[in-house]
Amino acid sequence: MTQARVGIGFDQHPFASGPERERALVVGRVRFEAEQGLQGHSDADVVAHAVADAISGPPRSRFGAHFPDTDQRWAGADSLAILAQVAALVMAAGLRLANADCTVICEIHGSAVRVRS
Repeated sequence: MTQARVGIGFDQHPFASGPERERALVVGRVRFEAEQGLQGHSDADVVAHAVADAISGPPRSRFGAHFPDTDQRWAGADSLAILAQVAALVMAAGLRLANADCTVICEIHGSAVRVRS
C-alpha cells in the first residue's frame, strides 16, 4: 500500500512600495507587467511560495529555512526555480509529488486582473 502525505502551504505578500512598486506582479508564473508588484525578496510569486511551503514540510524543514530572505543569492530569484529546488529536496528524501491544488485570494486596487495568453 502506498503511503500518502498531504501538505498545506500558505504565503502572503503586501503590495510593494517605493522602488519595488515598479516590479511586475507575478502570480502562478503569470506576469502582469502593468500591475503593481508585491513586496518580496525573490519575485514574490505567492503561488510558487505556497506550493513550496506545502511540499517542504517533514521530512525536510520549511522552505523559508532553505531560502531565507537574508540570503542575497535569492534576491529577485525566479520562484519557480526555488520551487524546483524544494521539489528536488523532497524527491531526494524518497517521496513522489503527485498533485497541488491552489486557491488564490487577492485584492487588486483600482484595476481588473487581465490574463494574457
